Amino acid sequence: MIKTISISELTIGMYVENVVKQKGNVRIKTKGLIKTTTILDSLKSKGILEIEVDFDKSRIVEHDLAARSANPEHYMSSANNVWSSATTASPVKESKLTSIVNAGQHQEALVDADKLYIQAKNVQKDFVATLRSGSTPNIEHLSKLSQDIIDSVFDNVDALSCLLMLKDSNEYLAEHAINCAILLTMFASSKGMSKAEIEDLTLAGLLMDIGMASLPQDLVDKSTELNETDWAMLRSHVDIGIEIVERFSDAQPIVLDVIANHHERVDGSGYPKAKTLSEISVYSQMAAIVDCYDAMISNRHHQRSVTATAALHQLESDETLDSDLVNEFINAIGLHPVGSLVQLQSQQLGIVSQRNSKQPLNPIVMIFYSMQKQLHTAVHRVDLNQSDDYILTGVRPEEFSMNLDKFFKSVFLPQ
Repeated sequence: MIKTISISELTIGMYVENVVKQKGNVRIKTKGLIKTTTILDSLKSKGILEIEVDFDKSRIVEHDLAARSANPEHYMSSANNVWSSATTASPVKESKLTSIVNAGQHQEALVDADKLYIQAKNVQKDFVATLRSGSTPNIEHLSKLSQDIIDSVFDNVDALSCLLMLKDSNEYLAEHAINCAILLTMFASSKGMSKAEIEDLTLAGLLMDIGMASLPQDLVDKSTELNETDWAMLRSHVDIGIEIVERFSDAQPIVLDVIANHHERVDGSGYPKAKTLSEISVYSQMAAIVDCYDAMISNRHHQRSVTATAALHQLESDETLDSDLVNEFINAIGLHPVGSLVQLQSQQLGIVSQRNSKQPLNPIVMIFYSMQKQLHTAVHRVDLNQSDDYILTGVRPEEFSMNLDKFFKSVFLPQ
């Protein structure tokens, strides 16, 4: 049941679906459960007047909902006490309830993130198809998409991160652009960069390889070793990308910088101008790290993917990248990135579903497969910070003849 109420009626435990009326034009993240008085006070302070509340998603017991309808003034004065007593009566039950609620909210966030990811692929593919047809693409669609990605990362970074590991080699260019945008958002946010910098870097992630759209498809998809002519043509995508973006938009300097320099390397081994550390901005160095990481964890026509953990180890040992920035990137996405497939000491397989910032080696994992029995098991959630079990290594889905995309969506994204 969704109902519009005054901001004065909003209490802890209610699920806000949408802002109906507000003073001013400040964009506010509104969708979600009101868990604390801090969130409640923040909404009130930003000029919100009326909101839609979904009582089916709210975490308030039924007789309190009825009481609210019958006597809203009394309900408002006692709601905080009711919520407190309902959730703190038993420490054991609270722990189980929190686990169930968290799992449900995480699944809901995954569904929302999946919808955004599918939309993002369609926008990116349409943009490329328009370019290839010789028509004029609408870059505003990508600008809006970049803002949606930023909002989703800030809303629930773990949900969107899960989808980075689901790959389709036939859609590499579109997925790579989206993944780079997501990873750059996470990276820049972790570094505490400004809102403007984050916005520019996210859009840069979507655009930095756009020049590839103008190259022959058989070159892009080539599975055999590239010759010198092939490499020269492939590297031309940088200049082509700059020309495309300058022609169709009034791009910010950071966007153009990243397109021009994300293949440069700190030791001078990159292209197109063999720049060295002092000549490459931090933005382009960040983009280079993100670009390499996503390329390594993706199956392509000429390359088999590696696990996320293996990719991070390779980044650490790559002397063409700035080691301090690589360490910052690893801290931003985690030692065991969300969405990666891992093998536990208990000989079970699981998908990392949530990070643990204080204990990065002990994330939350969704267990679904017994290696000893070689059977899928009922999916269960394990917080490794509260378990004797631990991650042995990352694994590739192909090692177990697993279609991770199909399995993930059938279990975590029910229709």
